[in-house]
Amino acid sequence: MKVVYTAPNKSHHYIYALGLLKANILYRFVSGFSRFSPRAKQAELAPKIRRADILQTIYIACLKFKLPDFLSRKIAYLAKIEQDLACKKYVKDCDIFLFYNGSGLSSCAYAKKNGVITIVEAVNSHISFQEDILKTEYEKLGLVWKPSYQKEKERRIKEYQEADFILMPSEFVRSSFIQMGFAKEKLLKIPYGFNKFQASNHQVVKDNTKFTVLFVGSISVRKGLRYLINAFNDLKHPNKQLVIVGPTNHDTGIADLSLSSDIVFRGVLKGNDLEDAYHNADVFCLPSIEEGLALVLGEAIASGLPIIATTNTGASDIISDGCEGFIVPICDDKAILSKMQLLADNEELLTSMKQAAKFKSKDLPGWDVTTSNLVNTLTTIFNEKKNSR
Repeated sequence: MKVVYTAPNKSHHYIYALGLLKANILYRFVSGFSRFSPRAKQAELAPKIRRADILQTIYIACLKFKLPDFLSRKIAYLAKIEQDLACKKYVKDCDIFLFYNGSGLSSCAYAKKNGVITIVEAVNSHISFQEDILKTEYEKLGLVWKPSYQKEKERRIKEYQEADFILMPSEFVRSSFIQMGFAKEKLLKIPYGFNKFQASNHQVVKDNTKFTVLFVGSISVRKGLRYLINAFNDLKHPNKQLVIVGPTNHDTGIADLSLSSDIVFRGVLKGNDLEDAYHNADVFCLPSIEEGLALVLGEAIASGLPIIATTNTGASDIISDGCEGFIVPICDDKAILSKMQLLADNEELLTSMKQAAKFKSKDLPGWDVTTSNLVNTLTTIFNEKKNSR
């Protein structure tokens, strides 16, 4: 079995490619991740990797130098076409073509003509599903809604339809495709792996008199932070604190809110500083309106934190509602407040959920498990097709 895999960035894609390589099934890995990045070097992948990164590098430069949005979106679209065209010379010689959504329409059609199995990777919910949610939220907040670049949206939808299968990381993403009319048999769910903090001698002294809620993520409309802030403002506790970790987007969704002194913005944290933020917290809250599967949920669980997260974060693939935390509806500050107040008032419940989170962390899959699941899934699909001939 031979697999061609393509993706525009590093993220988990290098991990997937390495997993396919170690299973001896990676034929080519066509990457759009810029060769000029110090993080692009990967000696093990060198014999299999092919770069299609010229336009993606230009796109990253557009973002860095804050060039007009219409230009960067156009280049991002063209960068995926560059990756698509680069794959075409390899797919006729493979058995499975696995491609990031937006990066494989032409090669997918060519592969299917040559009897190759095609799988599109969707890291977020169906593009129309997520746009409907976000458009509603932007309009509710009186913000200017910018839809996806239309040609790219059309391309993504065609890939959903043309590919034999759709690979996705969470039940939330899967349910969005089912709601959009896709057959369950076409949908392949493989949750991401999770990195745990490295063991170290670094010690953290926690202030147990304070009830601290932690948020880690971008300060953006998509992350739904305003609903957490509203809930926190109404939380009744004599010594409370909300710690917000992450970069600030152009549209934050919180510009109209009053921010008290017990709401602390820490910016981007890494290493020991990020680990400290988790270990100094009592509860982790992720009120996102849409995302595929939030890796920060795994970091929170590994730190022994009960989680309050929305249905649209992939949380149901990590925790059981009422055991290691709570899963609440999107855009519902009252639901967040209810669960937060419950944990603030009930020390016994808070302690038991912390213990459950710590116990759960032992069962969180690492990336080795995820890549093994990916290889096994591809092998099963390949064998089923071979046996049906």
